[in-house]
Amino acid sequence: MKSETAVETRRSFCRFCHAGCAIDVDVDVAANRVVAVRGVIDDPMYEGYTCIKGRHLGDQHHHDARLHHTMKRDGGGFLPIATSRAFDEIADQLAGLIERHGPRTLATYCGTAAYQNATGLPVAKAFHQAIGSPSFYTSASIDQPAKFVAPMRHGAWLAGVQPFESSAVAMVIGCNTLVSTYSFPGGLPSFNPLVRLRRAKANGLRLIVIDPRRTELAHYADLFLQVKPGEDPTLLAGIIREVLLHDAIDHDFVSRWVNGLDEMRAAVDVFTPEYVEQRAGVPADQIREAARLFADGPTGSVSTGTGPNMAPHSTLTEHLSVCLNTLCGRYVRAGEPLLNPGGILTPPGAVRAQPMPPMPQYLSKGEPQRVRNLYSHRGEAPTSTLPDEILLEGEGQVRALLTIGGNPVVAFPDQRKTVEALRSLDLHVVIDANMSATAELAHYVIASTLSLERPDVPTTIDRWFAEAYTNYTPAVLQSEPEMRQEWQVYTEIASRLGVTITLPGGSIEPGADLHADDVLDLIYARSKVPMADVRANPGGHLYPEMATIVEDADPTVTARLELMPDGIAAELVDVFAETSSAQVINGFDPAHHTFRMTSRRLKSVFNSSGREISDLREKEGTNFAHMHPSDLVTAGITSGDTVELASPRGAIRAIVKGADDIRPGTISMAHAWGGVPDQPGELSVNGSTTSMLVDTDSGYDPFTGMPVMSAIPVHLRVVR
Repeated sequence: MKSETAVETRRSFCRFCHAGCAIDVDVDVAANRVVAVRGVIDDPMYEGYTCIKGRHLGDQHHHDARLHHTMKRDGGGFLPIATSRAFDEIADQLAGLIERHGPRTLATYCGTAAYQNATGLPVAKAFHQAIGSPSFYTSASIDQPAKFVAPMRHGAWLAGVQPFESSAVAMVIGCNTLVSTYSFPGGLPSFNPLVRLRRAKANGLRLIVIDPRRTELAHYADLFLQVKPGEDPTLLAGIIREVLLHDAIDHDFVSRWVNGLDEMRAAVDVFTPEYVEQRAGVPADQIREAARLFADGPTGSVSTGTGPNMAPHSTLTEHLSVCLNTLCGRYVRAGEPLLNPGGILTPPGAVRAQPMPPMPQYLSKGEPQRVRNLYSHRGEAPTSTLPDEILLEGEGQVRALLTIGGNPVVAFPDQRKTVEALRSLDLHVVIDANMSATAELAHYVIASTLSLERPDVPTTIDRWFAEAYTNYTPAVLQSEPEMRQEWQVYTEIASRLGVTITLPGGSIEPGADLHADDVLDLIYARSKVPMADVRANPGGHLYPEMATIVEDADPTVTARLELMPDGIAAELVDVFAETSSAQVINGFDPAHHTFRMTSRRLKSVFNSSGREISDLREKEGTNFAHMHPSDLVTAGITSGDTVELASPRGAIRAIVKGADDIRPGTISMAHAWGGVPDQPGELSVNGSTTSMLVDTDSGYDPFTGMPVMSAIPVHLRVVR
């Protein structure tokens, strides 16, 4: 008789995207395979919620094209190589490059998947600090760098914005949490988002959504403003003008903590509702209603998503959204409870009701880049400069790159420049579970473990949970001998180079024999809750004892929030002088480039991850060019037709799909599809890479280097 398969249920959390959903994983122990994935009903934060991607974690781990061995380029193809031998060769080449050209020659790019990994990114950054290389890049400077620049110019409130759960009103700009399952402080939480939204609505929440598309979130809005792509700063300036015109600010808060009120009043005065209606396409009455609804509050906040952070004037948009919170005093005050004071894996400390002062000096205090007068921020260089740093010869040129958890070929702006740069590298090592478009251009591809094969804690979103919560997971599956976790790439190289990696809890010496749990202990040695205690509570766990009461401001504090730091008034003048935000793009012709392409998220894939899983890819089909039916009629095309979309910088082909939730004149496409430009593959399967329409040299933000990656001006031509 055949014996029954032994299936164990093992508790973990999903790391397909940033949401970190609590899951139970049924594992065929003998076969080391996932049988099923489902949400944990009794988890106190997620309450059983999972999305379609998480339920396909087993397919992500076991699909036929997954890498099980490290690969080395051999002519035009790849051959397997023992992982230890590959590291011998990699370290030898790196040692020579660093000796000849200095440590700056080695760069790392940590992609989105690296943020779903508690050990990978911290060890990578510590390795760079150890060897003295400032060439450290992450995906955070691709889609949301304005969120890090805004506090440097405006300052930040140490106790944070008022939480969504207790808000009377919420304004969400360019973020569709119900699909992207990614949120920002003050916005709809990504943990069980639809249930939390419905609860908030039942408790009286009034929701304002601003987006060129009537998104899934916008269907629940009390007020939906269908703004023209790229006109978010115009609209926000108009809303602020209305708030000031009706004197609907928090006078006590502004008087005590804020500078620049009169200057802001003067700067936004020209953004009348009638002017904003003409520019942004939002009726003047809706602009007035949005200002009134938000100012009436009395609690709530504005939050922005990656859409406006990837569009023209991105740091201005972020700054104006922060200013709207400040003018209305939408911050947690002294004496109020803070159920999650910054996440349990951060160091302890008192939380005070006072500003962190603006620090504009840090905008130009980091490592200077060799192009576009840009600087590193928070120890990370602007990712848009990496291809230039590779291609630009001379002192400081990047000649070697380690890519972990990312796919630059389809994710970086200016795809042709990116591919040219990657092909020119002396050494490119990719750590991935699949032969991605980027891996196809590498010299070595290290077979990577995936999330269920390593112990972990959620670190990207732990400070945004409604309450102090974390979810320690041991490894659910065994990894194969030739695979490596991301942190091991750096310790293996460091060991061969004789480099010591220093972390908050101690050092990793060359040759040290460590487990991932040892590395977690070193990284989070100063956390509010010791890792040993976190590990003693596997699965999702609340820590109510971490809740605190916000303390009074230090009586000696003199810091104030700045509404109008240097540059804001001048940029508002520039915005007002434009006839369209697309004017920031060199070569823009308003008579020719009559459409605006915006970015969007898809339910079944996360950036470039998920397309390797046939069941997920088939649910999306491809990254269609979604267009309003009226635009299809005008152009004489139907759903399923192929069109060419040409920006001032490049052109792609795409398959059209009608969608009546899109604003006319807008084309909505998901990014991070497609492949290497000269190997495009089948359009109906691979899709198109929207970054072919983008360059890094025009329309970029002067602080972040962020090019225009949404609200891209394009011309549409039917392909017969």
